[in-house]
Amino acid sequence: MKNYAPKRVNPQKLERFVSSAFQRVEVPLGDADLTAKILVDADLRGIDSHGVINLHGTYIKGIQDGTINRTPEIKISLGSPTTASIDGDNGLGFVVSHKAMDECIRMAREYGTGWATVYNSTHSGAGAYYVLMAARQDMIGIHCSTGGSTVAAPGGKRRLIGNNVIAFGAPGKKHGPFVLDMAPTMAIANKLHMLQWEGKRMPEGWAIASEGRPITDPNVYFAEQGAILPLGSTPANGVHKGFGLLLVSDILTGLLSGDGGSMLRRKGEHSHAFCAIRINAFPTGGDFKDLMDAMVEKLHATPTVEGVGRIRYPGERGHLTYKERSASGIPLRQNVVDDLKRMSEALHLPMDEIWET
Repeated sequence: MKNYAPKRVNPQKLERFVSSAFQRVEVPLGDADLTAKILVDADLRGIDSHGVINLHGTYIKGIQDGTINRTPEIKISLGSPTTASIDGDNGLGFVVSHKAMDECIRMAREYGTGWATVYNSTHSGAGAYYVLMAARQDMIGIHCSTGGSTVAAPGGKRRLIGNNVIAFGAPGKKHGPFVLDMAPTMAIANKLHMLQWEGKRMPEGWAIASEGRPITDPNVYFAEQGAILPLGSTPANGVHKGFGLLLVSDILTGLLSGDGGSMLRRKGEHSHAFCAIRINAFPTGGDFKDLMDAMVEKLHATPTVEGVGRIRYPGERGHLTYKERSASGIPLRQNVVDDLKRMSEALHLPMDEIWET
């Protein structure tokens, strides 16, 4: 694989290495282990843009420069038996978000559903992890998240709204779980970084530079603080739909939490929303997982055009990648390995063992 290190890394040893890195910057053991687990889980699922690629530059450096609180006092305020607002105290978003979904699951177990908004948080990685927490409890999980503004409005000249996440998870019986984890935009910044590292150009319609001119060079995007375009890219392709979903995420996360969201930020850098729905709280919920399996089998049986094997459900590729990488190791790009080496030297943390099978 082009630009990948020659050897794969052992997932369990990579997780221990990541946890040790957080502990070296004085993150408590439990929080370090949890954050390492969520980061490596993203790499195992093939969500490389949200895995250990961000360990050094985003999280370790964030703790070192004080933008991330290593020992937050996370406060949960209940608004009703099924709603909560959570102050993340600018802690690691992984820890805050895990606690938030745990609280939603607790409420849903007792009352059928649970909702939580989170403000004063930081980046929390891949949304898939949190909705899977609910799916493993035979619940539907929903998650939205927003950070800084990197996306232009349709027809706009510059950044306005966050590259907001919408994630949804649901359990199956033979198949699944179903996991949709997406930003309703043409790309995310880390995808542009990957193209930059590989010397590739962006497809047309992904981004604009200053004053709204279209660009395909990721170097120009970063040099000029360009803006990514909402999903659809143009009016003819339904860009208003992608932009509408971005606003939905901003409303659920930022406005409902009082944080203000990516456009009106008042508290911290990131806000989130979580929901858990207990399926058997519905009188008709008993057949849910059987119907999920039937839906997947209908997808798999759909005739396809030449060159397409079969129609896959959201989350299927990640599930298969998880099994393959758990058995064979995680491939890391060479530039990610180089960055981890620089971090390990700075932290006086041995790294060689992650290559051992």
